[in-house]
Amino acid sequence: MNEIPTTGTKAVAQLRELAYESGFEVVDASVGSPVDPPPAIVPRLLASSGTERQYPRSDGSNAFKDAARAWVMRSMGVEIDASQVGATIGSKELITTLPLILARRRRERDVVLVPSIAYPSYAAGAKWAGLEVYRMPVGHDGGPNFDAIPEEVGARALLAWVNSPNNPSGVIYDLAAASRFGARHGVIIASDECHRDFGWARQPSSILELGTSSHLGVFSLSKRSNLAGLRIGLYAGDADLVHEIAEARRELGFMPPGPVQTVAAGVFEDEEHVLEQRRRYFERLKLLAGWLARLLDAPVPLPDGAIYLWVPVPAEFNHDGTALATMLATKFGFVVAPGSDYGDQGFVRVSATISSKQMETLASRMS
Repeated sequence: MNEIPTTGTKAVAQLRELAYESGFEVVDASVGSPVDPPPAIVPRLLASSGTERQYPRSDGSNAFKDAARAWVMRSMGVEIDASQVGATIGSKELITTLPLILARRRRERDVVLVPSIAYPSYAAGAKWAGLEVYRMPVGHDGGPNFDAIPEEVGARALLAWVNSPNNPSGVIYDLAAASRFGARHGVIIASDECHRDFGWARQPSSILELGTSSHLGVFSLSKRSNLAGLRIGLYAGDADLVHEIAEARRELGFMPPGPVQTVAAGVFEDEEHVLEQRRRYFERLKLLAGWLARLLDAPVPLPDGAIYLWVPVPAEFNHDGTALATMLATKFGFVVAPGSDYGDQGFVRVSATISSKQMETLASRMS
């Protein structure tokens, strides 16, 4: 059994303490926790759903499934039926439990493939399931280089995670290589697409656009609709996989609350609030990149997509993300995440989930 993983939360907690000690009001950009208002219809839907008295369906109500299917069709041009979609209590709980669920029927498959630069929960879920983590090398397009994975690893792989736009780097890459690898080796391809609404250089593609066989897309309303606190998302793709996952989740008692499913069905039908959120995030990314570039006297690139800056650490800080993060916390009360939490200590990740008031505060400190 692999050792249960720890995360970078201790390091970030220490950075927050330094920021508090700085005497400034703390501006925390270390976690991508939304700060903007959700759609105005949310309180009404929560109060009027009439679903709070019954146990909710674990895999999603009919209304939820219908709204999700319609959104997938509008957003990706992919037609799926009700057997190909399920509800989640936010995307993170699915990400961390998926290896455990899938491994029950595939004991000979004991490896989970994750990108080298990645959201830590992919590896955490694999380790909680007692599986080996193989970190895929970075290819020329910034995505995983599937051609570099040894044949013996491919033969043992249970699933491979892809994430475009990538958290934290923001790179948008083609998913076709992942699909081909999965088909060749019998590997499930799980695509975390919770940032797919935020493509800046170009529109990200979905794994579902390449077919649904052995493919699973994971989506969230946390970022697009500012509903992180309600914990709701969806998974969609291969009907057999969806059924297997739904059955396991039902046994485990993973049931998104009924009123929250009603909210999700409602906000899936509205794209105007997503367009407004896109505008907010892109404006903040540009401002943050400009401030940090001047402060560091070094380029800070805008991402292809997603809501984070992946900032290269200058030589002045020995290319050490913790050193740069410590300086920002101590001198400006500004908390960012060291890149070591995501696979590369030569960077820091800065989230654009900063309120307009906090952006004004940062501007006055860093200008």
